[in-house]
Parts: sequence; C-alpha cells; structure tokens
Amino acid sequence: VRNSRESWQDYVESQLIATGNVASAAILGADGSIWACSEGFTVDPAKASQGSWNCFADAAPLRNGGLMINGDKYTFIRGDDRKLYLKKGLNGTFIVRTNRAIIIGVHNESQVPEPASVTVDKLADYLTASNF
Repeated sequence: VRNSRESWQDYVESQLIATGNVASAAILGADGSIWACSEGFTVDPAKASQGSWNCFADAAPLRNGGLMINGDKYTFIRGDDRKLYLKKGLNGTFIVRTNRAIIIGVHNESQVPEPASVTVDKLADYLTASNF
C-alpha cells in the first residue's frame, strides 16, 4: 500500500467500482480528509472531518438525523464500532473504518446490498492488514 492520491484512486476504481457491486465510493482519512473518490462522488470536507470517525463510537447522531452522502440523506439502519449501514429507498451505503481510513461504498437500486457489503469489507480488511 502506497500512500499517494493516485494509489488511493486506484483502490476506489479497481477494488470498488470495477466490481460492479458498488456504484460510487470514497476513501477518507481518519481526520475526514479526502484521499480518493469516484467520479461524481461528493464529500463535504468540513462535515467529514467533524463526525466521520466519531460516528463509529456513538451512532446516536446518525440514528436521530441520518447522514448526507452525495447530496442525499441516508437513514441509519445498523452499525458497530467498525461498520455502518445506511439506506435511502433502495439505495444504501456501507461505511467501514480501518486503522487510519474510512471507506464509503454506495450501492444503487440495481445492485444487491450483500455483494456491496462484501466488496467494501474486503478492501477494508486488506487495508487494515496493511496498517491502514
């Protein structure tokens, strides 16, 4: 694992989007900084840095207000100290924390949630094992 913008972009494109299981994705640093994102994926750096890491320890704000992703409000479904799942209609998003990063994978209405979850988890497991 190399820590460069191009390298992170490769992970988004080849390990998430190219699988066909994830429609859009981003990788953020623990501080909310944007390391990479798929085309058209929008992340508000101010909001990401305010709560991205804290939401794993305390999901109450997500339960009460949901989370804005790509300009859409997603409702909290379930989560733990490593992984969160949120939905908006038939679309959903998996957010997984590693040692130093946060991976966001969004599936659309034509994609099945389980393969999207597995895809995001596989990348998170690899990055965790690589101390990211």
